Amino acid sequence: MNKIEGMEEAFKKAKVVFMTTYDGDKENTRQMTNYNESPYGAIWFPTEKNTRKVKDIETNPKILLTFPAGKKGEFYEINGEASFASESEVESKWEWWWLYWHPAQKNRFWFPRSMTENRAIININPVEARLVRRS
Repeated sequence: MNKIEGMEEAFKKAKVVFMTTYDGDKENTRQMTNYNESPYGAIWFPTEKNTRKVKDIETNPKILLTFPAGKKGEFYEINGEASFASESEVESKWEWWWLYWHPAQKNRFWFPRSMTENRAIININPVEARLVRRS
């Protein structure tokens, strides 16, 4: 994927990014918490299987991620292809994600392995990026 000046720093700083999925001609955009460090490698997001985004991706794996750039009126867009993680990856990353949000539970928390059937990890392979300027 093409490298764009300032994009990696902006991506690391963006704790929330917007993910757009597609249902035919309809765009569905929602906020996603960003745990990722680099926009140039695999990007992942935890979710549950019974969500609109999962249904959209099952039909069309095309994804658009959007996040702010450093200047007012500028933002970055990343086009990518989504897929779903294996069960073992879901189990591993979901536990990490839960403990990230609930760190005080680390010593008391037992992650129920049998309850992973509705959990999913969306993996995104970034394909193309651009800086967008709005005036």
